[in-house]
Amino acid sequence: MSTTSGIMGQPDRRQETQTLYIFMAGWFIINMLQACFLGLEGDEAYYWHLSRNIDWSYFDHPPMVALLIRVGETFGHGSLFTRLGTVLITTLSIGIIYKALPDYLKNIKWYILIAASMLLINVYSFITTPDAPLLFFASLFLLTYKNFLNKNSISNSILMALCITGMFYSKYHGILLIFFVVLSNYKLLFNRYFWLTVLITSLLFLPHLYWQYQHDWPSFRYHLNERLARYYKINHTTDYLLGQILVFGPFISLLFYATCYRLKIKDQLLRTHLFIFAGTLIFFLISSFKNTVEAHWTLIAAPSFMTLFMALIINGTHKYQSLVRKFAIANIIIILLARVLFLVPYSPFTLIRHYYPFFYGKQWAETLHKAAGNTPVIFENSYVLPSLYTYYFPTAKALDYNTKSYRKTNYNLENDCELSGQKVWHYQITREKDPAFTYIDTKYNPGLIRPIEHFTCVNTIKVKPQQELPQKLKRSTVYPINLQLENQSLKEIKVFNNLEVDYAFFRAKSDYINSTETYKITSEILGPYQKQTLNINLKTPDTPGRYKLLFSIKNGNLYGNFASPFYSVEIN
Repeated sequence: MSTTSGIMGQPDRRQETQTLYIFMAGWFIINMLQACFLGLEGDEAYYWHLSRNIDWSYFDHPPMVALLIRVGETFGHGSLFTRLGTVLITTLSIGIIYKALPDYLKNIKWYILIAASMLLINVYSFITTPDAPLLFFASLFLLTYKNFLNKNSISNSILMALCITGMFYSKYHGILLIFFVVLSNYKLLFNRYFWLTVLITSLLFLPHLYWQYQHDWPSFRYHLNERLARYYKINHTTDYLLGQILVFGPFISLLFYATCYRLKIKDQLLRTHLFIFAGTLIFFLISSFKNTVEAHWTLIAAPSFMTLFMALIINGTHKYQSLVRKFAIANIIIILLARVLFLVPYSPFTLIRHYYPFFYGKQWAETLHKAAGNTPVIFENSYVLPSLYTYYFPTAKALDYNTKSYRKTNYNLENDCELSGQKVWHYQITREKDPAFTYIDTKYNPGLIRPIEHFTCVNTIKVKPQQELPQKLKRSTVYPINLQLENQSLKEIKVFNNLEVDYAFFRAKSDYINSTETYKITSEILGPYQKQTLNINLKTPDTPGRYKLLFSIKNGNLYGNFASPFYSVEIN
């Protein structure tokens, strides 16, 4: 009997393990090269910005991705080190997903073909986003859950809790995986070891919740109330469906979707993977009817996709397996070609606007820094630009100033009073030149820089009605409202520019009715936690409907910001 066949015709696990390690080593090397020689994407720069101040949470994301970047950058600053943690844990994820497979589905050759041909796994194996640690901890959880099904024990409960906590500290989508695991195995609700896992996870997640409490629950407010939906368009759903074909591999995913009805669920573990994969895709399909959905949000279902596909392959006919092999190889060739083209100068990818930060981000930052010098730069409605700028010039100062036509970011929680009274440049993205101002002539986001002689900080000035607003208001009616302004900071704010309060009624993202009147803030100094009353006339829209009301502060020539929560009102 040959050494490759093992006992009773079973695969030689030792040789399979060696093959897996060789594949993982090659995977690591390829992604290290990609990480080193490809410029940073805008979101990556934003996560790097967050990593400069490690905390228990941030406005729109838990802290794991920032911690991952900080660990990598202990070895130096640059794209390789920024992405080092991502490359390492995604390489480990490849091995963990294989170990988490049901034992009867383990076949290293098929597994390598599937893993290497998945676009989603390839992209997020070096691009640093919260999805990389989410994939890692989700894979690790599935492995520990497999062990938990075989043996309920305190040690397995603790390990599951650590994995779930890692998911929750990576991305809030981690809750979906736990929900579908419980849905697939409701007996967990009567299992004391499972509730031990819940208890430990809750305790480990308390620091994050306490941070949210200290900052008035900004992440929950944003995701549950302040994230304004766009008007529904059919392409929100069709783009999502098309994306789920592309991200799991354009050829193999079509084959999988066409044949998934053949799946035979033999045990609880495979049933769990079916619930995770189908549940995740259905959840985001439903979400697409409310707002746009990014295709990569289903990455959490990737291990289950691979497991279910392995079941189809192992139990498939020779003809089916031959088809899978051909499609997988075609996918791999396309992916490798794309990876090479991303590193080749003047490739077709350099012409795609979405990819401009990879190729032109550094050049843009250098051009801007040459013009701006040591003067801080204010970027209106872009968390990407100040992050990229300071990534390539870490000693420079930059700020994302968000107005009501955009959305909040972590910059809204940061202390903009560090720039109080200083001269700053206001960067305006435009292709129109103005001889009165300096033009930043670059392929990526060209624009003008205009001077603001004395910057007034407003992030900590909050506005709220002194009395509770009625939830129902009459259309085309003026209501006298008493507003309370408060400097919610330990530092005093000096008013250098004209500050005015206005308001807007939102119907959808970037669709709002702005007030025609503004109300000046007369104080020249707002002391720490100083409050001021301002009387305004709130005029309701002419068109009935459901709106969200926002109060803002106009800061000189900068448009109104997010100075209050969103208040839901109905106009009759």
